Amino acid sequence: MGRLLAFLIVAIFSFGVDWSGKVNWALSYSSAQQLAQREGKLIFVDIGLTTCSPCRYLAEKVYTDPEVANYINSHFIPLFYLADRDRVPLPVANYFTGSTPTIMFIKSNGELFTSFIGARPPAQFLAILKRVEEKYKKERN
Repeated sequence: MGRLLAFLIVAIFSFGVDWSGKVNWALSYSSAQQLAQREGKLIFVDIGLTTCSPCRYLAEKVYTDPEVANYINSHFIPLFYLADRDRVPLPVANYFTGSTPTIMFIKSNGELFTSFIGARPPAQFLAILKRVEEKYKKERN
């Protein structure tokens, strides 16, 4: 009975969350890589777990924030994986430490540019995104 209850709780929490928010997530790593190369952008990767409270916070509070979502959609090629559900592609898995949420910024050649672990409130998350984008632009010039 305890296992059934635990399963139902996990199912409710994982299916009850709209993980996409307002972000236009790419459908695959290979398509994200091609777009990043063509558009000169970093690939923004979020790896979470269905049972991770900070991951749900990102989905419910951060990725639904119009300013954050618009910035991600305009300046990065976003990808999202649930490590306990999705097959994380090897180029991404190589940088994943197992802590969630892990946010990675990967160059189109597959090289990790930078990453961080944990959720932040929308304004703080947006500030991080802007610093990463600024640093990337300086490196490219």
